[in-house]
Amino acid sequence: NKGQTPQEAYKAAIAKTNELSGMDAQMEMAMTMSDGTESMDITMDAALKIQDMNKETMVMDMKMDIGLMGMAMTMQTYYMDGYYLMETMGQKIKYAMSLEEAMGQTAMIQEIGAEALGEIEMSEADGITTLSFEVDTAKMLEEGMMEEYMGMLENLGLSGMDESGMTYESLNGTVTINKDGYIASNAMHIGGSMEESGQKMDFTMDISVTFN
Repeated sequence: NKGQTPQEAYKAAIAKTNELSGMDAQMEMAMTMSDGTESMDITMDAALKIQDMNKETMVMDMKMDIGLMGMAMTMQTYYMDGYYLMETMGQKIKYAMSLEEAMGQTAMIQEIGAEALGEIEMSEADGITTLSFEVDTAKMLEEGMMEEYMGMLENLGLSGMDESGMTYESLNGTVTINKDGYIASNAMHIGGSMEESGQKMDFTMDISVTFN
């Protein structure tokens, strides 16, 4: 809408997108960890489809292609009727899961609180609005927002990392909003360091989500 501040445009687009009854999205993630002598790359491409979002009848289907230290694996996850099913490397795991937990597993876009968000630059071209922002990571941690992004890592089997030993040094991103007011894409770059078994490692993570 004309006359909106960048913050108002951001909040309105997230609210509108989260009201959708269904979702069809692609997500790409690339992460590099380095201890100064060796580095490790992790990649993930995910396709997510959701019907009846936020309702008890919600059905979710997500396929992830994961690359880890030169190995490739595919993981398929489903959610239906209060159960979460995961298939990977010929194994099937099924367990009960609440709707809230399932929505948390598929959190493709999280609203960053206004205090942490700081300045947003807004531009418009061909009906597409682009918002660029830098995040105050200390304030984001206070708001508990980093837990959502850590959930993505847990889905990759990296939940062994000690969150208390993680330091976020930078986070910036861009959001594009289509002419109908819905989020079309979301990209974030996160940089920081972590301690694993007393050893410090630096990491960078790039996450991009495109809504079809």
